[in-house]
Amino acid sequence: MHAIQWIVAHWVGVIELVAVGAVAVAVIMGASAYGRYRADAAALKFYAADKLENKSDARLEALKKVAKDYSRTSAGRQATMQLGDMLAERGDRDGAIEQFRLLAEGSRNQPLFRVAALHRIADLQLAAGNSAEAAETFRKAAADPKNLTALTSELLAASCLERAGDYAGAALLYKRIIKDAGEGDRAVREQSEERLIWLSANGLIAG
Repeated sequence: MHAIQWIVAHWVGVIELVAVGAVAVAVIMGASAYGRYRADAAALKFYAADKLENKSDARLEALKKVAKDYSRTSAGRQATMQLGDMLAERGDRDGAIEQFRLLAEGSRNQPLFRVAALHRIADLQLAAGNSAEAAETFRKAAADPKNLTALTSELLAASCLERAGDYAGAALLYKRIIKDAGEGDRAVREQSEERLIWLSANGLIAG
């Protein structure tokens, strides 16, 4: 009874509250529907680009458009990844790294894309002889809390440090991997142990 009396006394406020709630629900539903529309449109555009001749200029331009127009969708991220790969194959290292950086920065909630993009960047840095930079990029991938293969990223970083001549830094990473490795990380643990033994046997680190 008291509740009914309160509603009667405050009926204007109640109506306003209901109206605001209805508008909020409508906005959320509209945004969700628009998001699905964008995702579907991106998927169709990406599928069309993917059917074009593998190394053609037409495919390159189509991927650029999908990557630019639908950057926040899964299809847009796939287009950016493939665009980076195409540019790398064509020898445009800087252009490829730019695409992978965009993907890494724009995929903080999509760890698979982010980690893959960082690994692509590191591979290009390593191919250019920038081993120390590659190690830093692999370590950035390893530091991502959502990276399910963080120890693999760490192992790749350690390998880069070896190539850069930073044997002490590499050894520290190998020891950390051995310490952090779990039951499912046998391969990376064994590789780290092997590298430590090799570095020590060759007098590159203190035994």
